[in-house]
Amino acid sequence: MCRRWFSQWVRYGCFAVLLPFLAISPAIASSSSVKNYRLVLYNLHTGKKISIVYRKGNHYLPSAEAKLDRFLGDWRVHKDRDMSPRLFDLLYALDKAVGHPGGQINVVCGYRSPRTNAFLHRTTGGVAMHSMHIQGKAIDIRIPGVSTLKLRNAALRLHDGGVGYYPDHHFVHVDVGRVRHWQYPPKG
Repeated sequence: MCRRWFSQWVRYGCFAVLLPFLAISPAIASSSSVKNYRLVLYNLHTGKKISIVYRKGNHYLPSAEAKLDRFLGDWRVHKDRDMSPRLFDLLYALDKAVGHPGGQINVVCGYRSPRTNAFLHRTTGGVAMHSMHIQGKAIDIRIPGVSTLKLRNAALRLHDGGVGYYPDHHFVHVDVGRVRHWQYPPKG
């Protein structure tokens, strides 16, 4: 019976009157429920701050990603790189996990050029020769008002990549590589 009713509506053109409403209705419903993913970052070396929606629902925003790539670029040699969108999602999840959603994340180090990484590897302890920072897949951070230990523990619970704990320098390294963790300097 429903088929016959539907075919009569189509035959007489009545369905065409309803079609725009059927097409618009789901779009209106979904647009109001699309989740915005915002990051608020402050670069400790440059003094610059960015507050940006980088993703809406499952859609990453290319212009926002480009701004984040520049913001997280190597300030020593003025170079940037495409950062992994997974890293942005990790920062978003970590900020939420420490009970600080939408709050400021202080960036100690984002992208490192190979030249900067080689220099830091030679002159600073705890810098890997083939760092994930070079690949745009790592970031060193602090969150104001959140202890480094709490930040590290939250990152470990996420179980989503590498976590380095640098208590003497008061920052945590997170990356989107394989799951692993370390502390520098090592305990004992």
